[in-house]
Amino acid sequence: MYARMVIGEANSEDQVQEFAHIYTSEVLPELEHEPGFAGARFMVEEDGRMAVSLTVWNTREDCVKYHCSRSYRQFVARTQHLLIGDFVVKLFKSVESAANPSCTPESRCCSYDDAGNP
Repeated sequence: MYARMVIGEANSEDQVQEFAHIYTSEVLPELEHEPGFAGARFMVEEDGRMAVSLTVWNTREDCVKYHCSRSYRQFVARTQHLLIGDFVVKLFKSVESAANPSCTPESRCCSYDDAGNP
């Protein structure tokens, strides 16, 4: 699984709400039809102007394909005027769970105590 986090800062709290409306009413319904899409969350900063979109994808290729898609470019075009600067986009890969033997103290993907227990 891969997660794609997009962060943006709006010009005002009203514009954060407009951005949220566009995202929830236009982008989320379109995402449901994207290959490899596994889920999404949209969050806004409490009493602030920051917004975060977190989308989850089955593969890195699905995630990158969406990022390069016409749908994403249209979303950016519809919302860019609401933002200060550009979106910041980060891609994250999920790590194995603590119960999985491939997640060891050496891999640094989990927290372990001094005895080596997760």
